[in-house]
Parts: sequence; C-alpha cells; structure tokens
Amino acid sequence: MIVYTKNDFLESPDFPFYIALYAHPPDWNNPHMHEFIECVYVAGGTGEHLYKGNTYPISRGDFFVIEPNTMHGYRVLGGSPLRVYNILFLPSLLESELRQLARVTPFINFFYVEPFLREPSGFQYHLKLSANEGVETEFLLDRIAGEYRRKALGYRLLIKSLLMDLFVSLSRCYEKHSTPSSFSSRNEQTVMLRVCDFIRKHYAQPIMMEQIYQMCGMSASTFTTKFKQVVGKTFIEFRNEVRIGVSRELLRNTDDKIIHIAREVGFEDVSQFNKVFKQLTGTTPGQYRAISSPGVLKSVKGSGRTR
Repeated sequence: MIVYTKNDFLESPDFPFYIALYAHPPDWNNPHMHEFIECVYVAGGTGEHLYKGNTYPISRGDFFVIEPNTMHGYRVLGGSPLRVYNILFLPSLLESELRQLARVTPFINFFYVEPFLREPSGFQYHLKLSANEGVETEFLLDRIAGEYRRKALGYRLLIKSLLMDLFVSLSRCYEKHSTPSSFSSRNEQTVMLRVCDFIRKHYAQPIMMEQIYQMCGMSASTFTTKFKQVVGKTFIEFRNEVRIGVSRELLRNTDDKIIHIAREVGFEDVSQFNKVFKQLTGTTPGQYRAISSPGVLKSVKGSGRTR
C-alpha cells in the first residue's frame, strides 16, 4: 500500500495545500494512506470508496473528509471515468480559521464527528449535495483550483478565504440534509468511552461541552453525571490531562516555544496553560523542559499522560 507524505503533494511548510481535479479511468484502484487531511468531491462517474476495510458507493454530488493516516482508496465502476476534486492540506494552514469554525456545531459534526463515527451499519458517512448545491460547490472548487494553478499575487490569502466559504457552505448543507451525528444508540458506558476516544483525537480543538453532550443525545446534567461516573473525572479534567500529556512530549522532544506548544495542544491563553500544567505535574513547563531529556521519562508529580 502506498503512503503519501506531505512532501509528495503539499506546496510548502508555510502553505501546506494542494488541489486538483482527477479523472480516474475505469477499473482504476489505488488503496493508500497520507499524512494530511483530504477532502473529496465527486464531480462525475460512479465508483466505490474503500475506507478502513469497508466499501461505500459514491457518485456525483458526494463530499466527504478523510482523516490523516487512514487507509482508503477508490474503485471506478462503469465505463466512464470517476472525476473527483481532491483538496489536501494540514490543519496548520487554517489554524485560526478552524478554531473559529469549531464553535459552529454543524461544522463540528461534518468535519470532525462524522469521520470519527463512520461505520458500515447504515451510517450516513458522507454529504450528498443536491444538483444546485453541487453547482455552487464546483464553482468554488474551480476558483480555488484556478488560483492554485495560476499562483497570482495574493493567491494564498484568496485560497484560504475561499476554503472558508466552502466549509461554511458545506456545513449549512450538512445541517439541512443530515440527521445529527450521535453516539446515543450505544449504552452509556460505551458512549463515554467513545467520547474519551474522540477527545484524544481532537484534544486541540475548542470543542465546547455543549456540542459533546448534544452529540451524545443527552442533557448537560446527565452527560456531566455519567461522564464522571464512568471516567472518574470531569470532562474538562480529562481533556486537560490529555492536552498536558501531549505538551509534555512536545517539551521533551522539540525546541518549540512554550507559547506555541500551548496553542498546539488547545490552550489559547499561555498563562492558563502554565497554571494547568503545574497543577497536573507539579512543575512549570519551563522547569519540566529543564529537567527532562529526549527519550528519558523523568518522574514528576501526577503524570498527566492519558493512553
């Protein structure tokens, strides 16, 4: 199986982006993985999408998100090519913009929750656009692709702006067409463990607890009580432990500035990061870095790592 790295496609470290319209020929099949996010819009033809060992039919109007390091591929069916737009990028391309969109529940459902919940049991795993929505989406994609191809003055700024237009438009479509993504069909303990998995995967996003308990199909009070019963700590305590666990690894193994690490793990306020870090480890981030060395786990008060 092919594994694509960011260097294979993305333009540069300061602009990790790529877009292209592909026409895959009949009988084409290419299972692969990649280090970046991939957004796919099917502009024509029919085929199957192979995702984590499962197969789903795809055709014109389908739009879906593929997370990094996930095995997937396409099988073209019929006698016509499968025409797909591939939009590839790293989250760092739209760091501040994605933080703003993460406060919009339909975007969270479409961009983060839906790929996480994707299962073969009849779950609506992609967004199916209407004819008019498809025309509007292709118009935006063609503009983005044109800017990327010509690389005229200011093209990077314009591409970012157009991507935001695209994501807002798709979030509205998802809200209109889809039933809310939910863990509610599972038992309560399984729901809470799945929430923990979701937070481990998306710890850096400013996802609000309100969005989480709605995702679970629960009231705020029910979710708070059940989460504490199953996990043994509050939602905020659990998320902070995950974030601090990741930050400890970054402090040990990188030279990144503390303020950058704080933002990378989800703290917009570095003073709040310092406070939580000391509460969980007994040291400040600077002190922790000073007493730690690559590959050696130092003993500190209250390990914040969660696995």
